[in-house]
Amino acid sequence: MRKIYTALLLAGIAGSAYGQVAISVRDAASKEPVGYAHVAWSMPDAPGKGLAVAGPEGTCTIPVGPGDVAKGVAVRIEFIGYTTRLDTLRSMAPRAFTLARAAAFNLDELVVTGQYKPTSADRAVQRLHVVNAEQIQRMAAQNLGDVLGQELNMRLTQDNMLGTSLNMRGLGGENVKILVDGVPVIGRQDGNLDLAQIDLTGIDRVEILEGPLSVNYGTNALAGTINLITRKNTGPSTSLKAIAYMEQVGRLNLSAAAGKRFGKSDLLVTVGRNFFGGWTPGQSGFYDFREHLADTTRYQTWKPREQVFARLNYRYDLTKQWSLNYKGELMQDRIIDRGMPRLPYRESAFDSEFRTQRLDNALFATGNLARGRRFHGLIAHDLYQRTRTQWLRDLTTLQTRPVPGEADDSRFTLTNVRGTFSDQRDSARAGYEAGLDLNVETAAGERIADGSRQQIGDYAAFASVQWRPWAPLVLRPGARYAYNTQYNAPVVPSVDLRLQLDTALTLRASYAQGFRAPSLKELHLYFVDVNHDIHGNPALLAESSNNYSLSLSLRKPLAAGVLRGEVSAYHDRVHNLITLAQEGPVLYTYTNVGEYRTLGGSIGTGWESGHWSINVGAAITGRYDTIGVRTGADTYDFSPAANLGATRHWRRQGWRINLFAKYQGEQQSYIYAPDGGLARGRIAPFLMADASVSKRCCKERLNVQLGCRNIANVTDLNATLANGGAHSGTAAGSIPMATGRTFFLRLALDLQGKPKETRP
Repeated sequence: MRKIYTALLLAGIAGSAYGQVAISVRDAASKEPVGYAHVAWSMPDAPGKGLAVAGPEGTCTIPVGPGDVAKGVAVRIEFIGYTTRLDTLRSMAPRAFTLARAAAFNLDELVVTGQYKPTSADRAVQRLHVVNAEQIQRMAAQNLGDVLGQELNMRLTQDNMLGTSLNMRGLGGENVKILVDGVPVIGRQDGNLDLAQIDLTGIDRVEILEGPLSVNYGTNALAGTINLITRKNTGPSTSLKAIAYMEQVGRLNLSAAAGKRFGKSDLLVTVGRNFFGGWTPGQSGFYDFREHLADTTRYQTWKPREQVFARLNYRYDLTKQWSLNYKGELMQDRIIDRGMPRLPYRESAFDSEFRTQRLDNALFATGNLARGRRFHGLIAHDLYQRTRTQWLRDLTTLQTRPVPGEADDSRFTLTNVRGTFSDQRDSARAGYEAGLDLNVETAAGERIADGSRQQIGDYAAFASVQWRPWAPLVLRPGARYAYNTQYNAPVVPSVDLRLQLDTALTLRASYAQGFRAPSLKELHLYFVDVNHDIHGNPALLAESSNNYSLSLSLRKPLAAGVLRGEVSAYHDRVHNLITLAQEGPVLYTYTNVGEYRTLGGSIGTGWESGHWSINVGAAITGRYDTIGVRTGADTYDFSPAANLGATRHWRRQGWRINLFAKYQGEQQSYIYAPDGGLARGRIAPFLMADASVSKRCCKERLNVQLGCRNIANVTDLNATLANGGAHSGTAAGSIPMATGRTFFLRLALDLQGKPKETRP
């Protein structure tokens, strides 16, 4: 008996010394694991202490035994972006802790684009990253172009009339799916959406997924998918926010948002007006609000522009599991083109007005069902209308008369019905998602196929299975079948892989086929103004593609912050690529390029802490096409890029300094050669850099931000242009990029207690 008692005593001592308590940490709101959370522990009456770092699933163990917890073991659970929690362990039973999200430096944003359920970007199967409202505020971004202009593997181009367009992974914006709350945005003019028309007021975050997502979203989702998520929750009390943004070149943007929670309902209303007075090279540093004389100074390279917009978001919680949400948006964009006085007497000029109207309506239903099942459905109807009016103005009397045959009223609608059902339990080895995606797009107007009404339908079913053969590995194969009313659509397969190599390294790989039918505008558009003559092409062939992506990401939590890094590569092969080729100084035609390939990648690193946010990266994009083969240049044409983002935050004093810069190397374009065929042109490299300083004051209700945009003073870029027609050779010229160096002031007022650093 004495030997047995001694053995039990020694076992108890060993257990006290070598026992372990299992700890799990989750987000208080979403219940998602907080990966890499820090758990510090100490024993008040003993010298023992230590630090444990949770893994990707938010779990870890503390090496303490029964004797230690009997006396109480103090724990401190913290992670950047969350409020620190203090507690005491008094038993060996596993403990689960929740952390509440803090306002600043939220590094583990939840995402929904392409996911079975809301999850953190680091745990997503695909390569995804988020630009949240706090980052949007740091950039003082006014529209989607301001955000994407800082991203690697993306390049923006500017047109004084058609706006800001996007190139991603070497593919044009027509291959990029842009969504708002999962609803496609319509209104492409030259195959691209005008990013300057997508205001960021009321946007909670921008989710960016690089690579193909054609199984989930079908056509246009080849190069990537960008999903803007609007703010839907008002918080526990009534809120009122207002923002004023001013630049000395004559830009003044005003917006306000009000929200209220009552019962089971959330109501948010947002309104705003953006004004730009126009700009031309040589214009004085500050905008002149006096009336302009009826001479050559009336003409401006960058046209005056006014936008007014409003959004209503209403959310009703039917039960704890079901919620309904209605979103209605209205936007009107007005551009004035004042022509140059006509020779020989300069007594008259042709003036034009371009008026764009968007009206979007969407109804959403979301159900978080038992055992990890989830349903999400939406019904949306969007209207896009662009009206062009031209008149001849007498500059001596200011009287006008319409110009016959120059009026244009083009109308486009999109009806989208989408529903998905998913089953993904946290502990299950397998899950699945199945859905329907029904789209009907119409076009009508004087410039659409001689004024007739055109319609195209795309009715698709898609499904994927998520399988975890062993804990670190996730495989997600999927397929999409669509019936297109004008083109034979093939079955589109995809497969995604996510491998957790260790607690810090994650490997992702994906393959997908893509199919893109030409849009109604590419087929039937006939758009003419003083700067453009764009013709649709009913003989266009549909695009098909094979897309490959590979990335290795690092996320290493350290005592003072989080170290991030990523290396990525991609390869896209597109057959019958559709592009807008320049046939003359103002004449453009849609055409199939033939075989088109892109090859590129990026490398980047970043550091995030409570006071510093630093990101630096570089990328290269290569393009290969049949034009190069025909001319003997059977190689990839590469274009480099690099970016830098840095923020220093003095939290106690409320000061912040921000710097953002991006270098974009020389890029190819398409023009018509003297023999009538396509040829490559060139667009010169450039550097865009912004800097700002901000201060919170008035009990943190007011944020004042002062900064400089375009420090390098970029205006026009040298470029190769077609010279007078399809058979007249090429010539050096320039294309517009920016309005030069400007200074801005941003004021943000938040009347809801202690404000969050978000745009209303």
